[in-house]
Amino acid sequence: MNHFFISLLAMFFFVSCSTPKSENLCDTENAKFIPNLLFRFLIKDKSYQCGYKLNSNPPACELNYEETHLDANWPAVKKEMESQFLLGSGPEESLIQYRPEAINAVISSSYPAFQGALNAPNGNVYIVPYYSPKILEVDPINKSFSIMGTFSESVERIGGALGPAGILYFAPHLVADFYAFDTNNKSLSILGNETMAGSAYNGAIYAPNGKIYYVPSTETSIRYYDTNTKTIGQVATPTSGGFSTGVLTPQGKIYFIPLVSTSMYILDTKDDSVTTHPYVFPGGSAYISGILTPNGRIYMIPHSVAEILYLDLATNEIVLAGSVPSPGSSMFNGAVLAPNGKIYPIPENYSNFISFDTKDHTIKTLFPRPAGSYRGGALGPDGEIYLAPHIANRFDLIQTGSLGRFCQSLRLSPYWNKL
Repeated sequence: MNHFFISLLAMFFFVSCSTPKSENLCDTENAKFIPNLLFRFLIKDKSYQCGYKLNSNPPACELNYEETHLDANWPAVKKEMESQFLLGSGPEESLIQYRPEAINAVISSSYPAFQGALNAPNGNVYIVPYYSPKILEVDPINKSFSIMGTFSESVERIGGALGPAGILYFAPHLVADFYAFDTNNKSLSILGNETMAGSAYNGAIYAPNGKIYYVPSTETSIRYYDTNTKTIGQVATPTSGGFSTGVLTPQGKIYFIPLVSTSMYILDTKDDSVTTHPYVFPGGSAYISGILTPNGRIYMIPHSVAEILYLDLATNEIVLAGSVPSPGSSMFNGAVLAPNGKIYPIPENYSNFISFDTKDHTIKTLFPRPAGSYRGGALGPDGEIYLAPHIANRFDLIQTGSLGRFCQSLRLSPYWNKL
């Protein structure tokens, strides 16, 4: 049907016998003005014309992942996520060993291997090295894997983020180099280097202004890599303490989750201004992860405290959401939001996998953690979570039982595709 209308409009456009009052196609009295707009609407041309953009509020799954974190697109993202949440869960969660190989045999290393996992536009999941000398690439469709890259067997980087054009940006930790990995041609490069403190950064965030912001650990400066100018810079206002990760909100702000710090720092990426939240956090390795949910909350997953907190972005209030059963130290490292509306904290030293339902704050113990530990994970196309093995010597995933699915635009979205 669309082909018929396109042909008709094209014929009308070129054969119109009306004499335009102006050769300016932005003149509404031009006979070609309406046919041109209709033609562009039918072919879903999203470029600007005459200061306006057609189809400016498309569904979330029609967006490129680089558009999902723009403020104007949040209503569509929120709507799509909530529609998947409503589908709920089917089968009980399970832990699946999806490959028989041992991790240490694959990477030829017995060190703690990985921390963090990221989705890429090519459909693959990339598991980020910790001590591993290699990046682990997993194809979630056929469960095959490849190894690539060359690193020294030290904690050169911790976590990172997917930036524009399929490039992964790794956060420097014990090195001065800022690494990037191009998932299109599987090439590793160094963007630059800076003189920094040891254990400098934990993770990164891709902001709407095109900058990759790095989360301070022992560093007091919030540094960034500007993907537009290809330069490394830093925010003027320093931080204090240390942070485990950052959470981007639709307002373009990054909330740094306090690990050692007793304050939550907030970076407004529109002008690089920095403020703090008045709530006093316990410090002492308290919180390890933060998850944005479509109801406008940031949930904070504990590392060595019992309390799960959330920040209500509408009221700026921090609220107790629940407590981890039988808490201990270094319990979790990373967390993933699934299409059933549940958050799955990734166990480091905690003896079990658990789920936290954002709908009613129910905490459920799922199954025992195998020997070893995990740090971070990435959501697959069928609602499964690919775990980043740290000391665990296995290829594992969590089958969440989600009946809904997040389309690729959401799985790659800078809101969630980071550590």
